[in-house]
Amino acid sequence: DQTPIVCGALEIDLFRHRVCRDGDEVHLTPKEFAVLAELARHAGRVLTHKQILRAVWGQAHEGNVDYLRVAIRALRHKLEPDPATPALILNEPAVGYRLAV
Repeated sequence: DQTPIVCGALEIDLFRHRVCRDGDEVHLTPKEFAVLAELARHAGRVLTHKQILRAVWGQAHEGNVDYLRVAIRALRHKLEPDPATPALILNEPAVGYRLAV
């Protein structure tokens, strides 16, 4: 599907590897984009740390939650209006993350 995913002010174009917030393109690293793309493919659903790590870094890194935390923190700083109180990328304590729809 080539239709961008829209979550509030955020538009995620998985086909073109582009992310825009309020119409402005946001530069993401390849890993940041991969994490956001995985969350966007399952928007509204909670993905476990293990699921995201396996999809983005591979099975050998399923236990490296710190990789994921660094990527989520960077995404929040780039995409959230107020990274200290995230409204887009939500944490589900001891489980994982979900992209709010």
